[in-house]
Amino acid sequence: MKIQIIHDPNIKDPEITVTYGYLDSELEELLATISLADNRMAGVKNEETHFVNLSEIIYFDTVDNRVFFYTAKDTYETKARLYQIEEKLTHTPFARVSKSTIVNLRKVRCLTPEKYSKLCITLQNGEKLIVSRQYLNTIKERLGV
Repeated sequence: MKIQIIHDPNIKDPEITVTYGYLDSELEELLATISLADNRMAGVKNEETHFVNLSEIIYFDTVDNRVFFYTAKDTYETKARLYQIEEKLTHTPFARVSKSTIVNLRKVRCLTPEKYSKLCITLQNGEKLIVSRQYLNTIKERLGV
């Protein structure tokens, strides 16, 4: 991969252009990282890379070492690792609720207590996710409960 960085004092807003002949895993990971800086997430659906606004994302989830994110209508796969996403989403409405899931707290419809000090989150799309005990206090605090 060839990377060229050019300093131009006449440029007011930085611009990143990626030109490629084929999309390999290394480039997909790079695109995922760059897109987070732009408040968008790169995700693959039907072999096409889409850029989705973070505000549209309901949650991120890891399944079989693959990371997916979900909107009201679609599911996308990203090459970014969950810990990378969590780091980039610090000071945003997103919070980790379990070892494998990060939720957009603005998309939470309601909370239901569960056995063994767990909490069930119902999202705006009707899906239910369990908040593990490790993250329970943080989630309650962030939601003002």
